[in-house]
Amino acid sequence: MAVFLGGLASEKDLFVVSKGKRQIPLKFGTHRPTMNVTTTKQKVRFIVPLVFVAISGATGCVRKRMTVRTNPPGAMVYVDRKPIGVSPASTNYVYYGTRNFEIVRDGYRTERFLRRFNAPWYAIPPLDFFSESLWPFEKRDERIIDVQLTPEPFVPTDALISSGEQLRLQASQGIAVPAPPPAVNNLPIVPLAP
Repeated sequence: MAVFLGGLASEKDLFVVSKGKRQIPLKFGTHRPTMNVTTTKQKVRFIVPLVFVAISGATGCVRKRMTVRTNPPGAMVYVDRKPIGVSPASTNYVYYGTRNFEIVRDGYRTERFLRRFNAPWYAIPPLDFFSESLWPFEKRDERIIDVQLTPEPFVPTDALISSGEQLRLQASQGIAVPAPPPAVNNLPIVPLAP
């Protein structure tokens, strides 16, 4: 079968195409045009890796987020001794496990507690590799911690002053526990070499 390539017909533009990718050019001169003839098998070999790269580039992940809500709102929230904001406060986290929470607000008792975040089934190794790397959709793991704040008990001024005077009297009589003695460092001091 003769195939025409190009805008002008000349004998240099003709060549013969055989089955597959093999080409047999007609020998009319020094010019040997080439034409890539692709088969269905070759197209599939090209498209499958392309689709795999596109899917792997669009892989999802697991979004982990915790929200701390207090009643009444407006308390300062610390998670693992780091401030995350005024309640209701939210932050992202990376690892599951036990978290240290501290909620502080004027006029209310400071709430300190530990809360354990257990990993869901899709975050247990080796399933976490598939859910975070290969799963094409995003998965959300949101944890909500509700805290009821307790008002600070009202202490009358007279009771507070009498308690302070009683503690002062106990300290002067030696009944109150004295401060521990300062620690003495018995380690030798070794000078650094120049």
